[in-house]
Amino acid sequence: MKLGNVKTAKQKSQKSHFISLQLKVLTGFTLVFSLVFAGAYYWFYRFATNFALEQIREDLETTMEAAASGTSTEDFAALIDQGTPRADGYSDDPRYWEHVNWLAQLESIEPRAYIYTYTASSTPNQIVFVGSGSAINRRIDGAKFLESYDEPEGGILLQGLTAEIFDAEPFTDEWGTWVSGAIPLTNGEGKRIGALGVDFRADYVLQVQQQIRGSVLIAFTTTYGTLFILVWVVSRVLTRPIVNLTQSVERIGEGDYSQSLSYLSGERQVRDEITTLAEVFEIMVGKVRQREEILKRQVAELRIEIDQTKRQKRVKEIVDTDFFQDLRVKAQSLRRRNQDFGPGATSNSGLDPTSDSSSDSDPTVQ
Repeated sequence: MKLGNVKTAKQKSQKSHFISLQLKVLTGFTLVFSLVFAGAYYWFYRFATNFALEQIREDLETTMEAAASGTSTEDFAALIDQGTPRADGYSDDPRYWEHVNWLAQLESIEPRAYIYTYTASSTPNQIVFVGSGSAINRRIDGAKFLESYDEPEGGILLQGLTAEIFDAEPFTDEWGTWVSGAIPLTNGEGKRIGALGVDFRADYVLQVQQQIRGSVLIAFTTTYGTLFILVWVVSRVLTRPIVNLTQSVERIGEGDYSQSLSYLSGERQVRDEITTLAEVFEIMVGKVRQREEILKRQVAELRIEIDQTKRQKRVKEIVDTDFFQDLRVKAQSLRRRNQDFGPGATSNSGLDPTSDSSSDSDPTVQ
């Protein structure tokens, strides 16, 4: 019965999927570490990106404010009203060249900045460029004098006509990656007559992001591999006693009580749950072994009683047969005859007892 229960338990365990404790530990570590690393990577990525953008914003604001403070708003307003563009998109007006020279000087100081000025147009959602540092630097991407530009509704250039604004979201075009800002230009009377815009190269942000991805990938690979090996070794050290205990318990379940768990429950300076579990199993095995020995003795005694009962039953069956009863009667008759003709006894017939017994013998006894 005991072996049958063990086999049944094994069959049930074989039907379910077995996953080792070590594999569970490794899988759990992989998931937890991946989530933690992903969270740390996202935080660090956003932190470094925002930090780089904040530095760019400070530089851009400084450049915008310096450019706005050095711009002659009176000449700027007169240029808008009186200036005429040339065929190449520039102007022969001296005020124009004085204006763009100032913008070009700032661009030489801050090479990441592309500075331009503009004013509102009579057409909705449209602006008109006035000057640009590209007029001096001869950049093909620069705005021309009185060139119109359609700005999306709520765009940064339209907002810059009324308030200082900075767009922290980098955008990419055919000339690179940029962040933009704009600041209104006001005359001596405080009237807004236009705005100054700055497109600031944000390639530095992309470089920071690429460096983060590259550095984090190397750090992740190195750290992940090292931690994985460490967790594998530690999990193996922690789960090995449990595996050994399981194997020993399986042998004990099959009736091999010679298994010793002293290697787990012996004298140790540091005790843990495995040590306690091994001690509990040792106590349990001792009690089970004792009970099994008692059961064996009881079974042996029961077998003796059963054998005696069977023997008595068989004897009773033999005794109750007609043959045995007849044989018993004849044996009693012979016993009485032997008593009658024993030593010193005399027969009434005066015959010799020996001859009488031989002549008067019972044919059935023969």
